[in-house]
Amino acid sequence: MSFINPTFLFAASVALLPIIYHLIRKIRARNVKFSSLLFLRATPKALVKKRQLRDIILLIIRSLILGLLAIMFARPFIPHEKIPLISTQENKSMVLLIDNSYSMRYGEIFDKVKAEVINQLDQAMTDDELSLILFSDKPTQITPLSNDLSLHKSVFLSAATLSYRTTNILEALKLAEEVLKDARHRSRQIVLISDFQINGWNSQFENWKLAPNTTFVPIKIAAEDVTNSYFANYKQKQQNYADNVTIQFGVQVNKLGKINDQNDEISLWMNGEEYQKQTKQASESYQVYFQQKNLKQGVYQGVVKLNPDNLDVDNNEYFCFVIEKRPAVLCIDGAPGNPRNNAFFLKNCFNMEEQTIYDFTSAGKKILSTGNLEPYEVIFLTNIDALDAQEVMKLKNFVTAGGGLIISFGDKVNIKQFSVNLHDLGAGRLSEHVLMRNRNASKAMIGELNLNHPVFSIFAESGAGDIFKPQFREYVRFDPDSNAYTIGKYNTGDAFLVERKLGKGKILIYTSTLNTEWGDFPVNDVYLPFIYQLTKYASASSKQKDNFIVGESVLLDSNPGDEWDVYAPDGNIFKVKTDEKGIALFRDTNLPGNYKAAHLNQQRFFSVNVDSKESELVFKNKEEVYSAITTLNQRDEEKAGVSVLDNHKEEEKTQKLWQYLLFIIIALFEFETFFANRKKALRYKNQH
Repeated sequence: MSFINPTFLFAASVALLPIIYHLIRKIRARNVKFSSLLFLRATPKALVKKRQLRDIILLIIRSLILGLLAIMFARPFIPHEKIPLISTQENKSMVLLIDNSYSMRYGEIFDKVKAEVINQLDQAMTDDELSLILFSDKPTQITPLSNDLSLHKSVFLSAATLSYRTTNILEALKLAEEVLKDARHRSRQIVLISDFQINGWNSQFENWKLAPNTTFVPIKIAAEDVTNSYFANYKQKQQNYADNVTIQFGVQVNKLGKINDQNDEISLWMNGEEYQKQTKQASESYQVYFQQKNLKQGVYQGVVKLNPDNLDVDNNEYFCFVIEKRPAVLCIDGAPGNPRNNAFFLKNCFNMEEQTIYDFTSAGKKILSTGNLEPYEVIFLTNIDALDAQEVMKLKNFVTAGGGLIISFGDKVNIKQFSVNLHDLGAGRLSEHVLMRNRNASKAMIGELNLNHPVFSIFAESGAGDIFKPQFREYVRFDPDSNAYTIGKYNTGDAFLVERKLGKGKILIYTSTLNTEWGDFPVNDVYLPFIYQLTKYASASSKQKDNFIVGESVLLDSNPGDEWDVYAPDGNIFKVKTDEKGIALFRDTNLPGNYKAAHLNQQRFFSVNVDSKESELVFKNKEEVYSAITTLNQRDEEKAGVSVLDNHKEEEKTQKLWQYLLFIIIALFEFETFFANRKKALRYKNQH
């Protein structure tokens, strides 16, 4: 028997007081003067013995009443496991968390996991309720909380498949707690079956607490003496030499565990054919490079393969790249007769002979009415006096379709009329032509930049100091529209560079000249990288990403309501429909490999790889896991004590032994009252 308030048991010692009083009490005879004993009879010995027995019975009853009162206030109960003829196991609500991340693909580990899950189900009692959750980086509840063990087994055996995702144990634990909120049993348990991949633990555990009255049981199933080779990094570099393209592939191979004397074979495959193979001496880490020259325009998908081991999924590095015609850049200059106009400086920037990246063309304003702008990805509009409505509409359509428009100024610009043009483009308005000499200052300088913006990020990496060196004698004051925002300012506070996104394209307004008429920017070292960053950001082709990690979403864009067919590596075809903005997200990148998306004449190719972090097969031991889950939460003595006390209170409430004790005490009180007054009642009766 156990007690909720055992302190009251000390009060049970009061029951000894009547006994102690009886033992130490001495009855002294009193001298009473009496005339004669002639008429008195001696008390029979039988009556004396009967009275002594009556006194002992009363003494026992009164002591028993005091003792039972103390026990009643201590609130006794019989622990469930000590009740005879009752099962010592309490029915419980349990959630099984089953790790199916790709580290569980190592050897035959997942077969052991399956056996352990079946064992847990077989050990469950008839009225136990269970729920099964498969988890990797995201948890999925595959069975509801119920006591239908046959359902759990059948669903698990059909749904227990391995994923290609990483491990996130915290998200699985959170879902398990949500499931247990609806549990009907007081005893609740979370069982984690995993290899305890160290990648699955993160700093967020510090802000998380396991729910009270929930026990945690870690079961580790992992291989011993793990060895694994995997691709840790992949790099690709493209070089253009005139019309020839050279691609260099670089991969890093890491090895865990024992390194044997066997050489590694690494092969390059493109479009289904093996192109190159290399043999490397096995070591802890090494780099491998492949190079392919004279590649023609087109789409290339392939894989770099490493000889297989116990975890094959990370021995393939899939890739995708597209070799296209060099992007075309057009400069429309308002002063074509000036030998050192803006087009002259831009031409010298883009002319890099064999390493030329962009095809550069310059023309006069007339091309806006007579020429076709579709072949160009980026248009520089420099030193133009003004535009008519038709020319503005043509440029607006060019940007909306995905083109990049970069606007700069010069002496020929009509501030008033060109301001209207910029307003029609939705960018903002010009207010004045600023001459620094009229402000009693020789020159303006760049004072503030958003170094996180793609145009300026390259300067942040190199220290950003040089970008603040150029000096500007003149510029135009530009007030951005509410849909545009400033990404660079002069030290005067006026805008240096403004961006306005329009449809699928961008408008960039650079408020000075691209030649040396208004400043010395073109003769500074930062001018060339600035022009290339500006062009790259404005170019539509810079937006496309070809290589993804399992679980990442892939952006597909076309006209609103279009439906794309996405062909997965396993042959499945997914249908993806674009929204009202013409954008669709393909989220079913669950398999590593090469994918193809198609809609009418549009095609999109991309590759998906596993996250190499999961390949670092380093595991926590069971004690570390148990300590991490419990110590960070309620495993200190005080909280553990409260939890035990709560369990005892629940058991005591269901038994209510104190009520039976109260009934016995009342009965003893009535018997004691009757028995103690019985002699007086008989004496009174005899007297009358």
